[in-house]
Amino acid sequence: MIYTQDSGTISKEELRSRGEALEEKLQSSVLAEQDKQSEMMEYLNLLQNQRAADVGVWFSERMLERVSSAFAAHPTVELAVDQLYACMLLQQFHLMQFDAWRAHPAIVQCQNALSLLRAEGKWSDSLRYCQCTADTYAEAAFWPEAFAYARSSHRCVRELVQQGITVLENGELLDLKDSAYMMCIYALHTADGISDAVKSELTQDLGAEDFAAVCQEVMENRDETVTDPVEMTPEYLAIRYELEEKIDEALEHERGYYDFCKEYWMVKRLILRSDYGIHWKSPAALNPNSEFH
Repeated sequence: MIYTQDSGTISKEELRSRGEALEEKLQSSVLAEQDKQSEMMEYLNLLQNQRAADVGVWFSERMLERVSSAFAAHPTVELAVDQLYACMLLQQFHLMQFDAWRAHPAIVQCQNALSLLRAEGKWSDSLRYCQCTADTYAEAAFWPEAFAYARSSHRCVRELVQQGITVLENGELLDLKDSAYMMCIYALHTADGISDAVKSELTQDLGAEDFAAVCQEVMENRDETVTDPVEMTPEYLAIRYELEEKIDEALEHERGYYDFCKEYWMVKRLILRSDYGIHWKSPAALNPNSEFH
């Protein structure tokens, strides 16, 4: 992001008004593409400086809707990249709001765009998107999805490395062991864990010795916090999004404050039991010697 000085508090109405004006410029055929990018970065930095995540979500959703409609009517690589970029923006603003799970429908909507980029061999753009999306799902504790996108990220790295590309334009170094590590970390949170299929794939990519080293590092750095195994059952996985909606409503959309997790877990346990007949234990109950805030 471009650094901008603090401009003082700006009202949400003014921020939205600036967003609407920017949208008109982005759709203009007069303004140069570089100028469009510069003005958008300036606006996004303003939203971050103002901590206006809700306005950021609003702006990102509008941009994603516009680009998605254009992609559906005329699917091109350029529009696919724009769609994934808009989705990544939306994910980042949801992370700022502590409701990463709300990005799930938008991510699902972008699957065709991602498939097109893969089919066209646009591995660099695909990698950035998959890395961002894996992290978003992990923050939401949507572990099967986090693992799936981490696996896609690893496969993008593999394709790039096979082409002799080891450094991206932004200076990021590509290393198959790094992407395999994240893939395994997320796999540990799924019902299958590091399955035989995963072991076979990574052994082929890294070689037996390097894969063993990755596994050792994963086991040394894994989160020792015990979670309820019910979270891996099909019954639980099927209702996660709906569950988060109900929890969010019960908490009156307040998130991220000190000790929030304890109130969140209490509400979650009650809703799971009353609405779904699922008996669930919180991390606090399963890890009595640990502190959570």
